[in-house]
Amino acid sequence: MSVYGRVEEVHQENREPLEYQIEQESHHRESSRLPLVKILLWSTLVTGITLGVPLLLDLMSAQEVQDFYTGWALHQTGKIYSDYYGSQGLLYYLLTYVTQGGFFFAIFEWLALVAGGFFLFKSADTLTEQGDQAGQVVTIFYMLVTGLAFGGGYATLLALPFLFAAFSLVAAYLSNPSHDKGFVRIGLTLAGGFFFAPLSSLLFIAVVSLGLLVFNLGHRRFAHGFYQFLAVALGFSLVFYPTAYYSVATGSFEDAISGILYPIHSIRLASVSALLENVLFYGLLALGMGVLVFVFLGLFQSKSSKLYVISVPASLFLILGLVVIFFTQDPLHASRLMLIFPVFLLLLVSNIKGRQSGRSARRRRREEPVSLWHRYTKGNLYLPILTLLYLLAVPFLMRFVLYPVPYQERDRLADLVKEETSTEDAIYAWDDTATLYRKSERLSPSAILSPLHYTATEENRNKLLNDLKEKQPKVIVVNDKVAVWSEVETILKENYQPVKTDYSEFKVYKIKQ
Repeated sequence: MSVYGRVEEVHQENREPLEYQIEQESHHRESSRLPLVKILLWSTLVTGITLGVPLLLDLMSAQEVQDFYTGWALHQTGKIYSDYYGSQGLLYYLLTYVTQGGFFFAIFEWLALVAGGFFLFKSADTLTEQGDQAGQVVTIFYMLVTGLAFGGGYATLLALPFLFAAFSLVAAYLSNPSHDKGFVRIGLTLAGGFFFAPLSSLLFIAVVSLGLLVFNLGHRRFAHGFYQFLAVALGFSLVFYPTAYYSVATGSFEDAISGILYPIHSIRLASVSALLENVLFYGLLALGMGVLVFVFLGLFQSKSSKLYVISVPASLFLILGLVVIFFTQDPLHASRLMLIFPVFLLLLVSNIKGRQSGRSARRRRREEPVSLWHRYTKGNLYLPILTLLYLLAVPFLMRFVLYPVPYQERDRLADLVKEETSTEDAIYAWDDTATLYRKSERLSPSAILSPLHYTATEENRNKLLNDLKEKQPKVIVVNDKVAVWSEVETILKENYQPVKTDYSEFKVYKIKQ
């Protein structure tokens, strides 16, 4: 019988024959037809919207501006993590170095979207045997990533093909436990995702690992579970150790760990108002995306065991990820929700209505299952569609209607900086974004490019102050809307002189001769 909030059980006398029958059907079942045309069209559209438009219209998030600056600056001098602070994986920064954060980057994003859609469909189809609804998951995936990754969140987006390539193998095992293969490859692909987006990948790995543990314990496959752990660990280490060796060899391993764990180390209650602002902004976005509704369904709605072992851990770690985001100290931006996006996709997959078996199926054989798309859109009062429109509209509104002046003045400032400095001179932009460095083709003297980013820890704050004191950039540009620390006011007063300009929102200071 089916009990709300519990896994559907089969009568003990029919358990072994039924499991054998399901296993045989799963083994011989052919995969549903891949919606290749839809995947290719969606990938092209999403790449153009999320990357092409922000690059052309200067709508990139502050986080992504810094990451792309790192890729460009590495061609000049320095080492990643030591000279350019970062919280993403080494392979991601290697990609920004190769592409220099330009339109060439779009090729890799397009490939990631195509591969991500393919493996997501394969995972959903294998796990639920519902090809039509697996295609609906793919549609929801592209719709959400269009809004969340608009101008940011690219590291997690690039990690998705690796994460779901691994999960497609896990789904095959959950659907057919006799298919106990490919676990070394699971470790290899999870490591690939980790070196693009470490924290998003760790949340994903935690969900999958806990799901496998519970599944193996429930089926008394203790030896299989131990072997799988060893195989995954082996595959992971084959990628992890050679890649991490680069950081060790360059002496930046500690800086890499510090950067990757920055979102965790920076968790603190700076003020109640800041926490409430984060909870309102990210909480309402999560509600609009359907996260909260599907967390409830994942925890309490009845489903088969292979789906239940994924939905419950995914719900719990989604809540954990949201708590981390709520306590972030960096400026608000929707792309920060990309941290939980891979886990949310797992939750969507695990909420697909699969085939019923036994007497439950006979009772419902004439009923058409409610599609995932219908439950996701209508079940959330069409809030996901309104949320997507909001995420796409707000950047344009901020850029062209509410705050156009700073964007216009930064272009003029870049020309002024070029006149006042040479290519060997460093500058510092006391601003809420790092766009001035790239526009003026000048490097920052500090690994911390903005006082509003990565400065929630005392270590990073002191690092920025020491760099400004010791390396003394030739020009410091100050945004009037960004509060200047008292220590920086002292530095400006003692070592710099103001430059006469007609800017309404910026002041320019040049070092005293």
